[in-house]
Amino acid sequence: MEWLMKKRKAFDQRGDMAIAAWAEQQQRELNIRARRLARSKIDPEEERKILVKEKKASEENFHNTLRRHTLVLRKRDLMRKKAEEEKKKIIGELLAAEGLELEKDEQKQ
Repeated sequence: MEWLMKKRKAFDQRGDMAIAAWAEQQQRELNIRARRLARSKIDPEEERKILVKEKKASEENFHNTLRRHTLVLRKRDLMRKKAEEEKKKIIGELLAAEGLELEKDEQKQ
């Protein structure tokens, strides 16, 4: 049981770490772009084309990352729900073994 709790905590932290890593990557990209533009003088039209390409690539990367994070969070929620259901099932079995019954959610409402 302790192993399961450690595993769940690690899974939660991984989602937070992925978001932080993505933010750091975005900041590094901005810094690199600013340094590159400061070093070289580019034709304004060429600079505009490059910026449009970079913005499009950045948006695509953002949407892909967002989609990945959404899938990770969805999987985490499903795993939590499954663990909760399994816990309720085990508690129900233990109570049944003792001759007791667990109140149903429908009866409470």
